[in-house]
Amino acid sequence: MRIVVIGMLLILTHILEMTLFDTIRIGAVAPNFMVMIIVSFALLRGSKEGAIIGAGAGLLYDVTFGMFLGQQAIPYFLVGYICGKFNKNFYRENFIMPFFCTLFSSFFVSLVSVLIYIMRGKVNLFFFLKTLAIPEVIYTVTLSLVFYQLIYLINEKLEIREKKTRNIF
Repeated sequence: MRIVVIGMLLILTHILEMTLFDTIRIGAVAPNFMVMIIVSFALLRGSKEGAIIGAGAGLLYDVTFGMFLGQQAIPYFLVGYICGKFNKNFYRENFIMPFFCTLFSSFFVSLVSVLIYIMRGKVNLFFFLKTLAIPEVIYTVTLSLVFYQLIYLINEKLEIREKKTRNIF
């Protein structure tokens, strides 16, 4: 059940980011909802599940937009794995850790994208950081506080359902 729900959430978020969430852009900047999902589930479930969700979300992006497979899958995989390492070190109800993990993760994903474009010789680093990366990080982190609560509730419902099915057998 968990795999189906998370898979549907990733696909729905990906579709909404391409369509509806375009309307909430401020300037040329839109929040990265995939980073919010990856960080939230990684913190709630651990590094293994965070890495799998990150790789899945990244592959979804790569198949849709990427020039090559792994362009987004690898950074998202790393974000899920590294944030998942903090799973045992924080209280789930605390919203400070998701805030900082989303901050660093969003910046890391933006920086990897910048470096890929720089290797192609297409982007001025400081212009990209000033106009896109830093505003996107701020936007993503601001929305992540609300989004984490939603993912937290989804995870709680999934855990309750899993606990009931374990008690049956």
